[in-house]
Amino acid sequence: MTGTWNSQWDFAMSCIAYAIGLGNVWRFPYLCFKNGGGAFLIPYFFSMFICGIPLFFLEVSVGQYLGVGGMSVVGQLAPILKGVGYSAMMMVFLENCYYIIVVTWTLFYLFNTFMDLPSLPWSDCSKGNGTWANERCWNPDNGVPFNQSVPFQNGLTEKESETAVEQFWNNEALNISEGIDEVGGIQWDLFGCLLLAWLVVYGVIWKGLHNSGKILWFSAIFPYVVLAILCVKALTLEGASDGLAYLYTPQWHRLLESEVWIDGGTQIFFSYGVGIGVFVSPLVAITS
Repeated sequence: MTGTWNSQWDFAMSCIAYAIGLGNVWRFPYLCFKNGGGAFLIPYFFSMFICGIPLFFLEVSVGQYLGVGGMSVVGQLAPILKGVGYSAMMMVFLENCYYIIVVTWTLFYLFNTFMDLPSLPWSDCSKGNGTWANERCWNPDNGVPFNQSVPFQNGLTEKESETAVEQFWNNEALNISEGIDEVGGIQWDLFGCLLLAWLVVYGVIWKGLHNSGKILWFSAIFPYVVLAILCVKALTLEGASDGLAYLYTPQWHRLLESEVWIDGGTQIFFSYGVGIGVFVSPLVAITS
C-alpha cells in the first residue's frame, strides 16, 4: 500500500525540490555561455513546451491512473517492456550514487570552512605548505607578482602554475594519484562525509512520504533563497553588467547549429527528470 501526501502542496513542493537542483545551478548558465547566449533560450523553451511539459503531465497522469510506481508502470502498460522499468530504477540508483558524492564534497568543504575562520583554508598557498600546496601553487590575488612566486623560482611558467583553490581541490579534496595504475588509499575524512550524507538521506525518507512534508518545503524554498543571495552578491561585483551582457547577448547564427538544439533538449530532460519514472511514483500518493 502506497503512502499519501498530507496535502497537494506537499507534492507540488516535492516536484519543485526535484527540478531545482545542481543541473539548474551550474549547467544552465554554462550551456547559455556555450550555445550563443540569449539565443539558447529559444531551443530551451521550445524543448520545454514540446517535450518537457507534455512528458511531465504524461507521467503524472499514468501514475494517478494505474496507481503503481515507476518500476512497475511500464510493465502494466506493455508487459513485454517490463525490463524498461527495472532499467529506469537502475538509472536512478546510479544517479543517486553520483549525486551523493557531490553532497559528500559539499559537506567536506562546509566543515573545512570552519577550520580557519575568518578566512578559508584554500585562500592562500601558505596555508597548505607541507600538505596540499606544492611548488606549482601561486595565488595571483595575494599581491605577489609571478616573478617573485614559488613556481617562478622553480623554473615553471605562469601557465604551469595552479591557484590555491585548484591545489586544495586536487590535492586535498580529491587527493588525485599520479595515474590510473596508482589506486591510493581510503580518504577517511571523505569517507566520514559520505557516511553522513547517506545517513541524512535515510533520515529524510525512513518514515515515508507523509512525514517528509516539512523537509520538502525546506528543500524546495531554500535553493531559491541561496540563489537570490548569490545573485545579489554577483550583481554587486565589478564588471557584473559586462558579464551578463556577454552571457545573454544573442548570437542568432548559432541557431543554425544542431548542437545548440541538442543541448536545449538534453537540458530539459536533465532538469525536469522526465523519462525515468520519478514523477510516476509520488503521484500515486496524491490520489486520495
